[in-house]
Amino acid sequence: MAVLLDTSVASLVHRGGRTSILRNQYERHMAGQDLWISFQTAAELWMLPERNNWGTAKRAALEAFLSRFTVLPYDEGLGRTWARVMDEAIRRGRRLESADAWIVATAVEYAVPLLAHDRDLSGLNITGLQVICYA
Repeated sequence: MAVLLDTSVASLVHRGGRTSILRNQYERHMAGQDLWISFQTAAELWMLPERNNWGTAKRAALEAFLSRFTVLPYDEGLGRTWARVMDEAIRRGRRLESADAWIVATAVEYAVPLLAHDRDLSGLNITGLQVICYA
């Protein structure tokens, strides 16, 4: 089995420290699972060093952290699933950010639970989507 981590949960796990109780809630669902992230999450995490002028050591630590995950790439099937996810959200009266839709589409395409600390995703009713959220 595998789980897909949204950027919010991957960030919680990466930060550690004062968010330990919340992090532990999600880590229960990660135990014994293959840990996956979307290419979108990897890109969002790589934006942190760019925006915050991280040095070599912090960038290396992020790279080591990301190596814990299988990064799922874009392909044509995922693009079609993204389109379906966006359409379903719109038809149900929900606005879904494009970046979030890539992550949701990845969970749907690979039929794995999505760990997300994002209220916008917790109540999202998309065919094939299972969200685990403590937000």
